[in-house]
Amino acid sequence: MRIVSIGWNLEGPGLERAELFSADSLASYDVVLLDPRELPRLWQGHAQLEGDGLWRIYPGRDLGLARALERLFSLRRGELSDLLQKGGGLLVVRVRAEAEPLELAGNPPRRITPYSLLPHFSLVADPHHLALPQGLRFLPRRGRDISRVDAAHPLSPYLEAFRGLGYEAVLASSLGAPLSAFGRVLAENRVGDAVAWDLPVGEGRILFLPAFPGADPRRAGELLLPALAEILEVPSPEEGPDWLSRYPLPGEEELAARLSRLRGRQQRLAQEARAIDRKLGRLAGLRGLLHPRGLAGLKAAVRLALEQLGAQAVSAQGRFVSARVGRRELLLRPALAPSGPVGAEAYRELLLELDRLKNEEGRRVHGVLVAVAEPRLDPKRRGPQWTEAVRRGCAEHGITLISGCQLFQALHSALAGGRAGEVLKALAETEGEWRLKA
Repeated sequence: MRIVSIGWNLEGPGLERAELFSADSLASYDVVLLDPRELPRLWQGHAQLEGDGLWRIYPGRDLGLARALERLFSLRRGELSDLLQKGGGLLVVRVRAEAEPLELAGNPPRRITPYSLLPHFSLVADPHHLALPQGLRFLPRRGRDISRVDAAHPLSPYLEAFRGLGYEAVLASSLGAPLSAFGRVLAENRVGDAVAWDLPVGEGRILFLPAFPGADPRRAGELLLPALAEILEVPSPEEGPDWLSRYPLPGEEELAARLSRLRGRQQRLAQEARAIDRKLGRLAGLRGLLHPRGLAGLKAAVRLALEQLGAQAVSAQGRFVSARVGRRELLLRPALAPSGPVGAEAYRELLLELDRLKNEEGRRVHGVLVAVAEPRLDPKRRGPQWTEAVRRGCAEHGITLISGCQLFQALHSALAGGRAGEVLKALAETEGEWRLKA
């Protein structure tokens, strides 16, 4: 299997990297991997951004760049067409939002986008029609809400492994024709937008895959390349007339029923795996009480801990986390000191907010200061978590003072022994340093 990557950072055996202008004929490969984001580098630095918002090149004043670009795109487009129609190969496109087009001034002017490299095809699935590439839209929509992956497709392990990294664009047809009429939609987001698509073209296929920003090149290659080899081994099914399905072979219906049951089981297992993965992620996030990633990480861990303990109406506003325990309202202020005990600044901020709520809104709210100092050290080796002034101030004003390590230990005890109510009660009633009976 010969594979060439143009602008796509992947690692794997037999994978060649090449530039669009210097690669061997694209029709000579089995698989062409294309990341459109890298193509504008061919004209960046030469085009002018003008008042109408377009990047423009003027033939005759560009040292032949416009002519070279048109010739290069035409040549490579023809090679990709032969790869698909005659060679039975694969074109794998990383889906990016459409970049601003480059206009080649003239009469009439011509426009080039990275997707202009896609070969021209006219696809018909009665009653729908789709012209490539002009009939296909790449809408700029970012998200991490890939809610459905086709578990039966060879690319499902790749899509499942990186679905959490998200996508940068979705696919749609300009005339509203359903993409499923022309090819197999491999993944969708929660509102039904196609983010991965397997499109049979001639003897080959075009595979449109999510960008998955930040994906590890080696891991991506380990999952993607074997899937592409499997797809090459199994040719695209030939479509026949409708009446052909009325002539099944012995055992065909039984196999189809088994396959349907297996796919249903795969989907249920995938849903169960995602649910367990989310629970593991929440539990791992609780270790932010011991080693948070900045103040935002500590605040997120405090919020997760309250939700895990069963507090009600947990929410975050600014640097505070609020919750309700029975009839009592809590206001928690996470405080982080990377190199020493937590000082009075966070304590004063909490005290002022408690006074404001009491005097302006008439709400009696119990304050909790959650302190984490020297998080780089093992909790057993850390020094004092707060200054003496903070300890005295919290005791004087009835504020609960607790370290992140103490809250983690209390949460551990609650999860192991069903003491969540006791922990919440202690948070809501302790005045001064944390107290919880062993």
